[in-house]
Amino acid sequence: MKRYHILLLGVFMLLSISSFAQVNVTFSVDMSVYWSGNSFNPVTDTVRISGDFNGWSTTANDLAKGTGADSAVYSVQIGGITEGSHSYKFIFINSSGVQWEGDPNRSATIGTNDTTLATVQFNSITGKLNNVWFKVDMSHVIGTPSFDFDPATDTVVVTGDFTNWPDWGPRDASAVTLTYNPADSVFSGLADSLASGQTIKFKFIYLNGNINWETISDRSYFVPEQDSSTFSAFWDNIDPDAQPLADGNILFVVDMSVANELGVFNPSVDSVQVRGGFNGWGDTDPARSLMNQDPGDPNIWFLDIPMVQLVLNDTLIYKYFIKNGSGSTPYSNTGWEVAIVPTPFGNRDRPIEFMGEPNQAAEYAYFEGINTDWVIPSGTTVEATFSVDMTPATGFDPAADTVVWIPRQPFYYAVHNIPWPGDYPRVLVLTDGNSDMVYEGTLTIEGPDFNGFLYNYGYVDVSATNTLVQEGGSQAECRVRYVAQTGPRAFVSPYTMPADVWTDGEKPEEGTPTSVEEISGAIPNKYSLEQNYPNPFNPTTTIRFSIPEAGRVSLSIYNLLGEKVEEILNQELVTNTYEITYDASNLSSGVYFYTIKTANFISTKKMLLMK
Repeated sequence: MKRYHILLLGVFMLLSISSFAQVNVTFSVDMSVYWSGNSFNPVTDTVRISGDFNGWSTTANDLAKGTGADSAVYSVQIGGITEGSHSYKFIFINSSGVQWEGDPNRSATIGTNDTTLATVQFNSITGKLNNVWFKVDMSHVIGTPSFDFDPATDTVVVTGDFTNWPDWGPRDASAVTLTYNPADSVFSGLADSLASGQTIKFKFIYLNGNINWETISDRSYFVPEQDSSTFSAFWDNIDPDAQPLADGNILFVVDMSVANELGVFNPSVDSVQVRGGFNGWGDTDPARSLMNQDPGDPNIWFLDIPMVQLVLNDTLIYKYFIKNGSGSTPYSNTGWEVAIVPTPFGNRDRPIEFMGEPNQAAEYAYFEGINTDWVIPSGTTVEATFSVDMTPATGFDPAADTVVWIPRQPFYYAVHNIPWPGDYPRVLVLTDGNSDMVYEGTLTIEGPDFNGFLYNYGYVDVSATNTLVQEGGSQAECRVRYVAQTGPRAFVSPYTMPADVWTDGEKPEEGTPTSVEEISGAIPNKYSLEQNYPNPFNPTTTIRFSIPEAGRVSLSIYNLLGEKVEEILNQELVTNTYEITYDASNLSSGVYFYTIKTANFISTKKMLLMK
């Protein structure tokens, strides 16, 4: 009887094993539509699969990028999947987190043999051309004197990267003109032939003789697979029924001393304006735009502007503008600055939160964001080496095309007497000496000049009659780099900028240049990172470290989540002890960590910012 039980148990085990066969399954997803629509970045984003076979994990089962003609197809083979029906989705991870495919879940019935499933489009988005309705509620604008908007005579349009990139051309025929509905103060219009799967960027604009842009960050909209979808919003995202209004004054002050010193502004004949949404981005009302010259310092200009019935705590945006006098050389970009200051706005507008106070002051500013300490004196030569990995550049032919470095700030054009924007001059040609797709070039800067570079890369496509192909993105998405300084108007030269990677998406933007001061004394015989002082601090603190061997040193700031918030040093240093003064004005109060890294040493310490 006992042998009979054992025999039955053996048969049951064999049946169980055969009922739960485990096989290898290959999954593939085509990311080309999301890639071409700027919703997915193959350089920085990771594709994964999540399903019932891995516990719906978002941290496992990465898909590998394809090659050649299939470079947008991502695949992975997963072993140990049991036969039967399984549910799953593809996901990709970017800076915003986990991006899931929409419902319903995908499903597959797996047999007893290894299986390769058919390649699918991510989220089943095919890239077909669709229509999108754009609607904007102008009720907050209509009837408010500071906007100077008449719905009966003025025009509202929507324009963006789907109309006339990169300038968006509000008067261009491709801009979509919207039609007014007096019943609800809504303007609406239809844009056709927008490919599903792309994330478009755009803004609403009204034209009343001036071009009046919304003052918020660029809008974005993911074009769905279904046709005739609708995007609706209030102008500047302001619902007048839900927003408190207030009066107040804002004092604007701008320092023009560097522009004067470098010969692009003459305070004797030129003047300065401040322009923003609060004055229609123009100078039709001089009392709200033309700044006053400080009698004690002709380089300082100021204007106190009354703000009437604006949304409390709303973010206003503005720029400074050179109004050239008679006989003066016109400033690049027809007078507009493009400041290299931290900003979330696509054309690098300056932001200020309206507090509704009688004596509010905007941050003291230097024109174009160029500080007086960053001037490279006459007789001084600085060499800065730039490099870019061209591997992700679609359409680039290393055998025939030429890689170039391109400045994007008007101040550079003005100082160097280059027509704006011209044909985007190829200021620096980069070469690949060892055929590793990393191109390098050294920019020689002869003073008088300035430190601070807003730039991107391009290549001359010989297959298209020497057409210049640039990285995608607005001026806000260009890189910002600085040559390291050892003090005011003192620079590290030669200096190697951190390595860049070609991308059409967001690009690195350094904080203001950090002065690295050598401390005299005994040559250190070991690595060290000391506690910052003072600590706690507000907003500046000093960090001291020692290196016994010459080499590249990086020093970075991290938040409590382990996210890098700023890299304040990345350069070659000789054996010595150094001090850096770190300015945390752009950070909120809290605990932060600073980490030093060299080829042979890593150390981290904690610091406390209290504002």
